[in-house]
Amino acid sequence: MKQIADDLLAAYLATTYRAWVDGAPIDIRIGANSPHLDRILDGKVWAFLSASNPGSVVSPHNESRKEALRRLLEHSGHSFFPALGIPDEPGWEAEESFLVAGISEAEAVEIGRRFGQNAILAGCKGSPARLLPCTKE
Repeated sequence: MKQIADDLLAAYLATTYRAWVDGAPIDIRIGANSPHLDRILDGKVWAFLSASNPGSVVSPHNESRKEALRRLLEHSGHSFFPALGIPDEPGWEAEESFLVAGISEAEAVEIGRRFGQNAILAGCKGSPARLLPCTKE
């Protein structure tokens, strides 16, 4: 796997990954556990996926990319919830995303690759959220 550039890694670490599950917001941070998320998802593995801004380059096609990801998730059979990647720093736009329950890391990384993402966020019960690179060398 290719490493994530230091500046992008810093930006990903300085982001709140917020999902709305049954109308309640849940904030996720890389490296942190989320007992609330563990309870709500009943211990299922999860991933936080976006189709926006492939390669971390701003795209004018984010809305159509998001809808393509939504259709893929609808056909996958996984439960998914609306989400946003919200940067701590001004100047970066929030990215519309999805929190996907019950998806394997391998499947989530493959979806990330399909949509040109540098990385995805994944987790499982009792463990901190992890950033997983999607790019190949």
